[in-house]
Amino acid sequence: MSTSNARRDVAENEAPASVTSVPSDEGVETIDAGEGQSGGVVMVRGDIFAAPANSVLIHACNCRGSWGAGIALAFKRLYPAAYGVYHTHCTNVSNPSSLLGTTLLIPPQPTDPNGHWIACLFTSVYYGQRVDTPENILENTASSFEHLLNLVANKEAGRRTVGEMHACKINSGRFGVEWERSKGVLEDGLRGDGKGRVVFAYEFEEEGGITGSRGGRGHRRGNGRGGGRGRRERSRG
Repeated sequence: MSTSNARRDVAENEAPASVTSVPSDEGVETIDAGEGQSGGVVMVRGDIFAAPANSVLIHACNCRGSWGAGIALAFKRLYPAAYGVYHTHCTNVSNPSSLLGTTLLIPPQPTDPNGHWIACLFTSVYYGQRVDTPENILENTASSFEHLLNLVANKEAGRRTVGEMHACKINSGRFGVEWERSKGVLEDGLRGDGKGRVVFAYEFEEEGGITGSRGGRGHRRGNGRGGGRGRRERSRG
């Protein structure tokens, strides 16, 4: 069994203090459809936390159970129950590095808002000065994103409702990896076994939280499969 597959088996068995939920009719503005016409990464401006119910919110995580800075802190404040699941998942393993290259997909928690799935991609063991190298983070991103796609497929096969996929610019904040490199990894994964899925990625730095992230109002997309088809940039409303 490969190291990444073994890690998957284990995994499966600085934002403002006034972060609040956003009304569900808050739309987004497409700024770059990229490869989203048939599946890919679509860049948008808007508020990731205003995604439709049952959406998957994707962010990169450390393996130490800490959402203490950047947009991770916004996730912690908005989704405290999901944070508890993540923290327990990390602290219950004897070797945190065993989580690298895996994803924890947390179902919508009854006490958290908006009915969102939270996808924690384990791309670095530590954070701060001990963060992993960009090369290792990108390798772990590829493996963890593949794991996420498999988890979503399994949930759907079990007739769970899993909606669109929304991501911050993963790894680009506290982990210090250029967004374009992580974006390329996501696009490669979607081409491989993405089944036409689109990842809507939000145009703000991961460490910037949601400050200034709200864009113009727009129409909701479909189910996230090829949802970027024919969209044009909208002016701010």
